[in-house]
Amino acid sequence: MRAALFGLLLCCALPAWPAPPPERIIRLAETPGEPPLDPAAAAWERAPAATLRLYPQATIAGGPGGEPLMLEARALRGGTRLALRLAWADAGENTYDVHATDRFADAVAVQFAPPGKTLPYVGMGEPGRAVSLWLWRAGRPPESLTAHGFGSLERGAAPIEAHARRSAGGWEVVLRGRVAAHAPVALAFAAWDGAEDGRAGRKRLSAWQALAAPTGALPASLREEARAGGDAARGERLYAKLGCAACHAPQAGLAPDLASAGDIHWPGYLRRSIREPSAFLVPGYAALMPAFPLQAEDIENLTAYLMKRPP
Repeated sequence: MRAALFGLLLCCALPAWPAPPPERIIRLAETPGEPPLDPAAAAWERAPAATLRLYPQATIAGGPGGEPLMLEARALRGGTRLALRLAWADAGENTYDVHATDRFADAVAVQFAPPGKTLPYVGMGEPGRAVSLWLWRAGRPPESLTAHGFGSLERGAAPIEAHARRSAGGWEVVLRGRVAAHAPVALAFAAWDGAEDGRAGRKRLSAWQALAAPTGALPASLREEARAGGDAARGERLYAKLGCAACHAPQAGLAPDLASAGDIHWPGYLRRSIREPSAFLVPGYAALMPAFPLQAEDIENLTAYLMKRPP
């Protein structure tokens, strides 16, 4: 495959770390009244913890690199108020200082997918598929934002609240705001480390996570998106036959490696990327890949290979 496939697939070239659990589910807990802002409130014990991997967005110059960041997420809803408790390790506190323009603050954000049966590109959405975001930065008020692709951030209308607690080993942050009567279908998370000059694209990013009922059942709207079929071994042979590695290999230098595409994307997104390689392009990648005349079975097999591709 040619370089444009990865323009659809992923904004970051990822080393082949162990894949996260395939379910990608955060179980939502209900609470009477308003969910608490205090990260230490007892109510958070009722919300099941989900442990997520946030991967370095490595194509940004001077990006963080290194290992994935492990983030614990819990979700509580009370009426139309949703609160998310996020906890992650961070060796040193970095707080915003208006007088220090060469230093950056630790930060975390949650991104909400728009309604629909498909998930948009996980890196800030797509034109026509806007995402909403809640952003917290140490030392600054929380922000509500919207985006429909890279470089398109705008202020959102709905106010949000945040409360952070610093420990010796990291941060615990609660973000709280109003949502529709039904919970958002899917969320993604990003974190910045001020010690790494983290800002803008210099961050670590998770895959989309389904926000599920307390039973853990996947929302019906995402079942097709999560459907995994095909034969990975046949997909591997087809990947070789089409010459995909000529561009999608670290030594080629023409397109990022696809070894970990399945770690951060869902099967439905990968299928669409293979069928229509130029439908959405990440900035910085040319539309070089042709739309191969593939059968449905071929697409399923390639998707299976990308989801399970070994190092």
